[in-house]
Amino acid sequence: MKCPVCGKEADMFDICENCNWQNNGPKETEDDLSGPNKMTLKEAREAYKKGEKIV
Repeated sequence: MKCPVCGKEADMFDICENCNWQNNGPKETEDDLSGPNKMTLKEAREAYKKGEKIV
């Protein structure tokens, strides 16, 4: 499975080694806070594009 933030290979429900995003599976939505992530998927994608830290 690909990380929904950076597109690198990441196992479902694991933390991506490239961008530090906790993958929450196929039902993850862009605007919901879920799992240990402190930002939404949409916020994480924007931060990654800017080179900012994903939390």
